[in-house]
This record gives sequence, C-alpha cells and structure tokens, in this order.
Amino acid sequence: MKKQLNKIVLLLLSVIVISSCESDDKVIDQVFDGISYGAVLRKIEITSGSYNLSDLNSAFSIIVEEQDEEYGALLSEVDVYVSKGGNEALAKTVPASAFTIGDKGLPVAEISVTLGESITALGLGSNYGVGDEFTIRLSVKLTDGREFSASSVSGSIEGSYFASPFVYTSAILCTPKPGDYVVDMQDSYGDGWQGDGIKVTFDGGPRDGEEVFIDMLSSGSGGPACCSWTESTETLNVPEGTVGFAWEYTGDIFPGEVSFQIYAPDGSLLGSYAAIGAGSLTILNCL
Repeated sequence: MKKQLNKIVLLLLSVIVISSCESDDKVIDQVFDGISYGAVLRKIEITSGSYNLSDLNSAFSIIVEEQDEEYGALLSEVDVYVSKGGNEALAKTVPASAFTIGDKGLPVAEISVTLGESITALGLGSNYGVGDEFTIRLSVKLTDGREFSASSVSGSIEGSYFASPFVYTSAILCTPKPGDYVVDMQDSYGDGWQGDGIKVTFDGGPRDGEEVFIDMLSSGSGGPACCSWTESTETLNVPEGTVGFAWEYTGDIFPGEVSFQIYAPDGSLLGSYAAIGAGSLTILNCL
C-alpha cells in the first residue's frame, strides 16, 4: 500500500526530503528550484484514455488533485491544451469553481476534453483518423499570477506518488472486431509484475463500462515464491456489440523488467511493448 505524505516536499539541489506521514493529512509538494513553491495537479485516475472515431463526444478524462503551498487556496484555473503534429491550441479553461474539496482537503476535479473540442481547437476539419494521437497538456494558474505546467515540473514527481506530469496522450480508436484477444506477459527477473498491469475498459455491448485488469501475479500478490514468474498468458474476450475498448498500461515499480505483446483474435500482433512507463496503449483492430 502506498503511504500518503503529510509534509511539504522540499526540492533542494535535486534532493527530495520527505518527512514521515499520516494517511489523513494533506499532501503538498515543492517541485521547483528550492527557492519558490509551486503547484501540481496530481493524477488520481484517468477515467477515459482514448477517443472513439465515430463519437465526437468521446473524451479524454482525468481526475486530478491540485496542490499548492496554501492547500489549494491559490488555485485560479486550469488551462487544457491539445496538440497534434507539433501544433498546440487552447481547448478549454476549467475555473477553480469547477473543483470540489476532496478527502484530503484539497481541490479535486474531473477534467475532460472531447474529440470534437480537440478537432475544433486545432482546426483539423476532417483531417484526422484512426490511430492519430493527441497530446493533452494541463497548465495550472494561481491567483498570484504564477503558472505551472510540464516545463516547470521536476522529473522526480512524474512517476511517483504525486504522479504529476501535466502531459497525457489520447489516441483515436475504432470499433474493435469481436473475439479472444491474447496477452503474453514476461518479467525478466522472474518474480512477476509489481503493479496493476494492463487495464482494459469496455464501451458499449454486453460489457459496457466494465474494467478488466490483466496482470502477471508476483510473489507478493498471490503468486508463488520469488523468481518463478517469468512469463504468463491471459485471454480477453471482446463480445459482439462492443463499440470500443481502451487499453492502458498502469505502470510497474520495476518497469525495466516488464514486457508484453497483444494479439488479435486472428493471431496478428497488435502491439509489442518493453520497459515502458504508464500510459494509454493504441490497440487497433477495426471492424
């Protein structure tokens, strides 16, 4: 279980000192050069990681928690930018009033940007299609005029508990062919994966809204003793009537040990991955 931190994280000469914590306290992070406090948008959950080609209202959606030196009191607004092919445009602005106070006493909101909003912001017209990827960048503005985004953040918090990279990707997917999809998984050390593995979220059909986790058990999560989990295979059934499915790799404590391949029902390779970070997977097998 991840411990929640209750002290300000100090970044001095690239060294982070994190004090002891209690689970009910607020989490505040100092992410910059050691002389000024900043703000972060901690990723709580990506609720929708991809677009559907046939639905302009399909959205990339993420739940974030804003943290600053005044426990969220400095939050003014969050700008949502989209980019494709090197061009970036402002898609929307989310005001502080759209945030509610979460269980840690900090502002929390679900931020979404639809396929239609992305297309309009970038002026793409009909110049988009299956497999295209959009980059979504969040920028938090404070009431004192300061603004923080991906160019300001320390790499130390991009993959940690704070998980605040500010930048995400969303691909345009399509209606998948039904059948059994096979996932082959490997762990080079042999003790299985130390994470939640691969998450697949169904859209439409008999499994609409269902989330499935495909994972290689480790010795610490129900598997046998250390160093015997090198490879395993799981099958995911996609029923008739499924409108879309979104694949996401949730990350691992030891990403360099992890690799996996995803195969279509006809046996063709849809994706091969090794030593990657957490993020959306573009899996296309269109009807």
